[in-house]
Amino acid sequence: MTAPGDTAVRALGWLQHELQHVQAVETGHRVEDFVVSRSGLEQMGLKAPKAEEEVLVVEERGELSVAVYLAPRVLEALRTAGRNLGALFTKHFPTLCLAIEGVSHFVYLTSRAEVLRPVSLLELEVQAEIDKFALAALFLWRRGQRHEVPALLDRLFGDVSYLPHLGPEELERYRTANRLARGYCRELLRYVEQGRVEPLLAELRRSYRLGAGEKYSRLNRALH
Repeated sequence: MTAPGDTAVRALGWLQHELQHVQAVETGHRVEDFVVSRSGLEQMGLKAPKAEEEVLVVEERGELSVAVYLAPRVLEALRTAGRNLGALFTKHFPTLCLAIEGVSHFVYLTSRAEVLRPVSLLELEVQAEIDKFALAALFLWRRGQRHEVPALLDRLFGDVSYLPHLGPEELERYRTANRLARGYCRELLRYVEQGRVEPLLAELRRSYRLGAGEKYSRLNRALH
């Protein structure tokens, strides 16, 4: 479980700040205030998480309740890396992706809820995949390793496995999110190759704000 001053808490806050900067979006909530443990979920009467990252949402009488679960292993990796961002994006990258996914879901859900826009499960998953790519690509860019971004695309989307407990509908949703995000991020590589960061950010922010139907159309166009 996290506590104020915890290195893992600061890392989650940094991820939210980075993501909100990249997408130029604001939400009045901090993800670290919504992180819960497995025992905390059980005390709330919610089912135990099957994955190492889950964002649980309950909507009742127009009120949205959100809880972000990250497995102890994920929080410990954030603590271990501390302020060593290089370690987070290299040695701990697969684990960092779980944290980014949780933060991405949280920011997307809360920012959409604040303007009363509905969110589909596929939207959440595909945006999280794009956010992982965006944060990692910009990290490499800042370190003078822009040439490594194409390999990042393969690393994120090429060798993917899925949890065995997923049902057919969930499995299809994750596979679709992977396919759509991969096609879109591959299209973004042209900005990376040309060294044009502002157009890259503009495109990311434009697609972030699209409604579900427009977003799927935009991402599908990138596949052709």
